Amino acid sequence: MEAAELRPLSLGELLDRTFTLYRNNFWLFVGIMAIPASFGIPVNYLLLSFQGAMLSAPGKPPQMPSPGLILGAAAGYFAYLILVISVYAIAVAAVTHAVSEAYLGRASTVRASYRSIEGKFWRLIGVVFNIAIRIFGILILVMMVVGGVGGVLIAATAASTGQAVMAAAIGLFVILLYGFGIAAGVYLALRYAVSIPALMLENLSVLAAVRRSVQLTRGRRGHIFIAFLLAWIVGLVGYIVFQAPFSIATMIDVFSSRHPPTWLALATAVAGAVGGATTGPISMIVLVLCYYDTRIRKEAFDLQFMMASLDRPSPAAGAVPSA
Repeated sequence: MEAAELRPLSLGELLDRTFTLYRNNFWLFVGIMAIPASFGIPVNYLLLSFQGAMLSAPGKPPQMPSPGLILGAAAGYFAYLILVISVYAIAVAAVTHAVSEAYLGRASTVRASYRSIEGKFWRLIGVVFNIAIRIFGILILVMMVVGGVGGVLIAATAASTGQAVMAAAIGLFVILLYGFGIAAGVYLALRYAVSIPALMLENLSVLAAVRRSVQLTRGRRGHIFIAFLLAWIVGLVGYIVFQAPFSIATMIDVFSSRHPPTWLALATAVAGAVGGATTGPISMIVLVLCYYDTRIRKEAFDLQFMMASLDRPSPAAGAVPSA
């Protein structure tokens, strides 16, 4: 396998190289993502079946579930979310290995990509939850501030005149604070965007990988954001294309007051998993290429790799190169 040309990439070149790697190693990436994508099938099937039963029970008006059922479903979904985050973290690490091997001109397999995580599993989980705690901590803090300030303003509104104007001001204030929370979450996500590639490819500790990502992304976060956003949009469109026919059929049944058949909920969940496995690797490939691009720009990684290649002994005449 021929190595890609190592040099700084413009945004267009980075996306072009992303789709080239994706096209040339399509089954490798789909095979890696098939495992985490399949985890969503049973939960999505249950959610779709539950929604259909609640919205279109024959001869009965739509009913809200009991508080106990809502709390139980929320607890179960939270546990499932932790499992999915862990599984997808493993998949991102496997894709990182596969992209790195392809980018540097070496062949890989699904099994080899997952085996590359051996000895790094707990550090990988530590990085993911370390980042999640940081990001969600900021968002929760903003929500608490919004609730506290909003409560004070509402109390002041009740005791003053011009309540309509004050209510509008409160609504605008709340929207702005929530917008700030989202912006802060995106900013933190960009700071930590290449933590997993740094962990996998440099064999770092949890905190060292997070700090490494902050260092590498400094001055490049806008570039990473645009590249990831475009790749995510492409992946989302592909996902919707896979799932849309079944989702539309489900909506038609619901609006016609018919209970969607079981096979339709299952087909929708499976189609979503196929779409996720097919298009999910695109945004992950972008992150790994952004990691290499920042190293090339800041640390002359292209020269380091070239010098390391020259230092390797050449095979003897007539010898067969090792795989």
